[in-house]
Amino acid sequence: MTVAQHDAESLFILVVDDNPDDLFLIRRDLMALGHRVACVSTADEALEHIAQAYPDVLMTDVGLPGMDGIELLQTVRARTDGSWIPSLVFTGSLDEATQMRALEAGADAYLCKPASRQMLHAKLGVILRLKAMQWQAEARNRELARYRSLQEEEQRLARFVMERLINREALGDPAVSHWIASAAEFSGDLIAAARTPGNVLHVLLADGAGHGLAASLNVLPVTAPFYRMTERGFGIDAIAREINSKVRALLPVDRFIAATLVAVNFRERYVTVWNGGNPGPLLICPDGGVRLHFNRHHFPLGVVDDDEFDGTVDTHVVNPHDHLLLFSDGLIELEDTEEQALGVDGLGDALGGLTAELRLPRLTEIVHRLTGGKPPRDDISIAQIALTDTPQPVPAVPSGETSTSSTASDWRLVLRLGAADLKRLDAVPLILGAIEQFEGVRPFAGRLFLVLSELFNNALDHGLLRLPSSLKAGAEGMDVFLDERTRRLSRLSAGAVEFELTLRQSPSESPVLHIGCADTGPGFDHEEQLQSAFEEPTGEDMLKGHGRGIPLLLRVCEDVRYSGAGNRVDVLFRLAERSMDGFK
Repeated sequence: MTVAQHDAESLFILVVDDNPDDLFLIRRDLMALGHRVACVSTADEALEHIAQAYPDVLMTDVGLPGMDGIELLQTVRARTDGSWIPSLVFTGSLDEATQMRALEAGADAYLCKPASRQMLHAKLGVILRLKAMQWQAEARNRELARYRSLQEEEQRLARFVMERLINREALGDPAVSHWIASAAEFSGDLIAAARTPGNVLHVLLADGAGHGLAASLNVLPVTAPFYRMTERGFGIDAIAREINSKVRALLPVDRFIAATLVAVNFRERYVTVWNGGNPGPLLICPDGGVRLHFNRHHFPLGVVDDDEFDGTVDTHVVNPHDHLLLFSDGLIELEDTEEQALGVDGLGDALGGLTAELRLPRLTEIVHRLTGGKPPRDDISIAQIALTDTPQPVPAVPSGETSTSSTASDWRLVLRLGAADLKRLDAVPLILGAIEQFEGVRPFAGRLFLVLSELFNNALDHGLLRLPSSLKAGAEGMDVFLDERTRRLSRLSAGAVEFELTLRQSPSESPVLHIGCADTGPGFDHEEQLQSAFEEPTGEDMLKGHGRGIPLLLRVCEDVRYSGAGNRVDVLFRLAERSMDGFK
C-alpha cells in the first residue's frame, strides 16, 4: 500500500491532553483533516484505550497529571513488545532538554502549541510516510517469511525423497566407512554401497557438477541403476554404462557426474575399479602407506554417447589387510594459507603411519583446519573400504532341510550365447533376472547366483578361453589370470555357452531346479576333479589355484554330474533351505 493511498484514508488518532480547550482545538483540526479522533485527559486513560485497540497515531501533551507524556511513551513502548505506534508530542515549551527526552522516549515528531492546522497536517505527513515505510517493510517480511516457509518445506521434501532414493541405510555395510562435507544445504556428492548375490561389494562415489540442490539432483539418476543392477549381480562396467546412458538422457548437456565404481571380491581377493572424472582411488597398506594409485581415467558419466563409452576396468589382487580409499576432488583441492593445494601426494603423506581406524578422523581434522571450520568451497566425500570380510555367501539353517511350499508351475528356459554376446553381456545377471520372475525362486537368488557364476565362469574361462587355473598361482597370479582373460575374450571369434534351466514340481517334495550348462570347448578331466573335490586340497592344489568351484557346487546342489568330454555339467538345485554341515 502506497503513501498516496494512506493519505486518502482516515487515520485513527488517540489524543491525550488535560487541557479541555487544547483538546477541543486539536480534535477539531484533526477531524477537519479527515481523521477519526479519540480524546482522553490522562496517561492511565490512554493506556486503557491502547490495551483495547492500537491507534494509528498517538498524540500526547508532555505536561499530564501523574504520569507525564514522556513516561507514557516509555510505558507504551514497553507494553507493546516493540510494536511501533507512531507518536507526536506537543507542549507549550520549546525547551531543548524536554525535546531530547521526548525523542529518546520514542517520539517521532515534536509540536509546539498552539499549532496551525497546516503544521499539524505537515507533522502527520512525516509520521504517515514513516508508517507507510513500516507497512511496506512488514509486507516484505511477511513475503520473506512465506518464501522461507515454502523453501523449508521444499527442502524437507527434497531431503526426504533423496534419502529414500539414495538408500542411506545401505551405507551401514561394515566394510565401508565414509564422511561427506557439504558446501551448501544439499551435497552434490553421493556415496552408495550394496552387495551382489555373490557377496561382491559394490561402492559408488559420485560427484555431481555444481553445488547445492541442483548438484544433488544431478546425482539422483545414478542410484536406481546402481542398486538394481548390483542386486542382480551385474559387473561395475555394465553398471557404469547404464548410468552413463541414464545421465545422458535425463540431464542437460552441461551437467555430468564424476564417478568412481569399485567392486571388492572378498572370496577371490581382488578389486575392480572404474573411474570417470574423479581422482583415482588409493590402495592403502596397513601402516598407512600408499601401495597403489588407480590412475586410469575415463570421461565423467553423461559426457559421451553409449557407442563411445569406455567400460574398461582396472583389476588388482589385494592384500586383505589393505584398505581402498575413494575421495572426490574437493578433498585434494583444499588449499592452505599459502594457497597450496593438498593434492594426492599431500593426502598420502597425511595418512602415513596411521592405522585404518585413525584415517577418517585425521582427514576430517585436515578438512576443518584448512576450511577454518566453515563449509568447504566444494563438496568433499571420502569412503574407506576394508578388503577383508567374513561373509556367509551360502545361507544355511542348522536343522537339516526345510521345505518351502510352492504353487509354481513347471517351466523351462534355454539361453545360448555366442562369442559376440559373451563379450558384451553379463550372462549370470541376465539369467538370474529372468528366473527370479518365477514364483519361489527369489528367496534363493544368492545361492543361485553362486551356482550360475561357477557354471558360467568354468564354461567360459576354462572351456572356451582355455585358461589354466595354474595362472592364479603366486601373489600376482590373479592379476595375470584376469589380464589374460581380458586378452583372450577380446580375441574370441567362435564358440558358445548354453544354459538350460527346468523347474520340476512334486506333490511330496519342494521344487527342484535342473540347471544344465554346456560349452563348445574341448572339455577337461572331470572325473579327476570330482574325486579331488571330496578331499582336502593339497598344498600343490592351492598353489595352482585348484579346488574352489566344484566343491562349492557340491555343497550347494543336490547333485553335480559332468558328461561328454567334461564340457557339459548338470546340477540339481532344490528350492529349500539346506544344512551345509558337509559335502553332498
